[in-house]
Amino acid sequence: MGFYRDRILPPFLHLSMRTREATRHRRQVVPAARGRVLEVGIGSGLNLPYYGPGVTAVYGLDPSAALLAMARKAARRAPFEIELVNRSAEDIPFDDDSFDSVVTTWTLCSIPDVLAALDEMRRVLKSGGEFLFIEHEI
Repeated sequence: MGFYRDRILPPFLHLSMRTREATRHRRQVVPAARGRVLEVGIGSGLNLPYYGPGVTAVYGLDPSAALLAMARKAARRAPFEIELVNRSAEDIPFDDDSFDSVVTTWTLCSIPDVLAALDEMRRVLKSGGEFLFIEHEI
């Protein structure tokens, strides 16, 4: 499982999430983020070019070290501070009320305990902050 998880899956996910439809959704949702942003499931960093001028910093959380390595390359072009954290969404390592926006795109379906993850996202989101997400249609 390690070879597949580390070598096959990350490039496959990166390519499969670059579709025209995925890009259209990103353009609609991601630019609404503002201030300090937590992106849960940052993956390879495909959302980074879509953050608008109201973003001061993005903290990207992902359990895949291989995807975070890809996101590091994308982060070099960003006009704001970026910190990447190798961690699961069920255990977000930030203080309560830390973020103005929480963004997650096509990630909730891959989190083992989605309710715990949503509780964590709510915990770190400031009062009046925005939870922005894109998920698969069923």
